[in-house]
Amino acid sequence: YELSSYFNNPYAHFMLGNLYSNGDILNINLLQAINYFSKSIKINSGEKIKTKNPMNNQISFSYMNNNYRYISYNSLGLIYMTILKNVQKAEDNLKESAFAEYPFGQNNFGLFSQFYLNKVANAEYMYERSSKHNFSLAEYNLGYLKEIDKKPSESIQYYIQASDHVNEPLVYRDTHYDDKRLEIS
Repeated sequence: YELSSYFNNPYAHFMLGNLYSNGDILNINLLQAINYFSKSIKINSGEKIKTKNPMNNQISFSYMNNNYRYISYNSLGLIYMTILKNVQKAEDNLKESAFAEYPFGQNNFGLFSQFYLNKVANAEYMYERSSKHNFSLAEYNLGYLKEIDKKPSESIQYYIQASDHVNEPLVYRDTHYDDKRLEIS
């Protein structure tokens, strides 16, 4: 991944961010994780990328499709929220991910809105957007909100949907993504 990252590949940046943030293969290094996620974010889809081959100094151009940009925003938001406790940066990154229709990002921004901003209506909206993608955690969160509002029939319906969709893969922009944090939750 490091060589591919050198050539400015957004997937490589994203994967290195994951490797440095989850500790499965590499030691956790949050500065490196933030650096690589940020590099992935900087590459817009369809952007012309200039790379220089270090072996022969040849310069080439390519167009990158970056399906990992908004997933990287979500990962950064989670680092800022859960580890670094930087509420503003967490909000900024989670919001970018959520408004780009990334289901996990929408659910996470809903949680952020509910528990950090105390904006339950915004949280409910984000959970609803996420549930349109059959995202079971969002459906569970909607069930919980309906339970608090003393709407048991709606609550049960959302819990049933969550149970029905619990094994659905996380797919975003035709990219299947396995997220360790999602599996744990």
